[in-house]
Amino acid sequence: MEIAKEYKAATKARAIRSKPTFLQSLRSLVKHWQLSLMLLPVVAAFLIFSYFPLLWLLIAFKDYNIGKGLWGSPWVGWKHFHMIFTYPDMLQLIRNTVFISLLNLGFGFPAAILFALMLNEIKHSAFKRTVQTLTYLPYFIPWTIMAGFILLLFSVDGLINNVLVDYFGLDPKNFLTNNTSFIQLLIGSAIWKGMGWSSIIYLAAIAGVNPQLYEAAHIDGASRLQRIVSITIPSIAPVIGITFILQVGGLMSSNFDQIYNMYNAQVYKVADVIDTFVVRMGVTQMQYSITTAMGLFKGVVGFILIILSNYIIRKTSDSENSLW
Repeated sequence: MEIAKEYKAATKARAIRSKPTFLQSLRSLVKHWQLSLMLLPVVAAFLIFSYFPLLWLLIAFKDYNIGKGLWGSPWVGWKHFHMIFTYPDMLQLIRNTVFISLLNLGFGFPAAILFALMLNEIKHSAFKRTVQTLTYLPYFIPWTIMAGFILLLFSVDGLINNVLVDYFGLDPKNFLTNNTSFIQLLIGSAIWKGMGWSSIIYLAAIAGVNPQLYEAAHIDGASRLQRIVSITIPSIAPVIGITFILQVGGLMSSNFDQIYNMYNAQVYKVADVIDTFVVRMGVTQMQYSITTAMGLFKGVVGFILIILSNYIIRKTSDSENSLW
């Protein structure tokens, strides 16, 4: 194990010394100008669809009227922010959003890492490809269809309740109208749908680990578990740190597609989140200024969370584990 640690430290030192500066990166872009030109459509699309729409955030500070347009609508300052923060159910909306997001982060985030680690240990290539295919497939099924399957399975007269009643003699359960069981279904189905796809980035990071590290550890007599703990996990720590920061930044954004297609009036108390509120206010009531203010609030909170999580990770671990 000492050989593996020394080799990893030397590799890391060389990587730090060889890290390109801004001027070196700029020279590289100019030198390979043909490849740089290929980036222009991507940059243009990013500016048009990601940055240009930011101009319409002004709607949050205006009494927006479609007929008058963005510039013709009167300014109202912080009126709409005051309205959303004094909204009677706002605290419940924020609590539900953060609670569901934390559960997804606490269970879904490590599930993808553990799955990637286990999948990497499979040596039979045919079986490994089969497992990968089966676990990736749910990601490509839209939530409208996936929610329909879940509702059919867990409704009062669904398959699960039929099995409980016919084979176990139990009373049917109200999975979809009980607050606790509904949240469990939300988190469980989200992990099932996204775990395989989320593991791709970790499998790619594991594939990039120098095999000489494993050989050195094997010579030192390290077991398979020890190699995972001492080599694999530390080697993919930068990827884990970056994905964690990005997921923390989305803490105020629950999985809207999933919740919107699964929830019902009986579970509003625990399942009504900011995104569903925005849809109700924006689409059904056409309160565009209020929903824009809510979106801006979510964006600011997400930005602050990214800054804080990046700062904490940078201070508590290696700087390479953070975004900057």
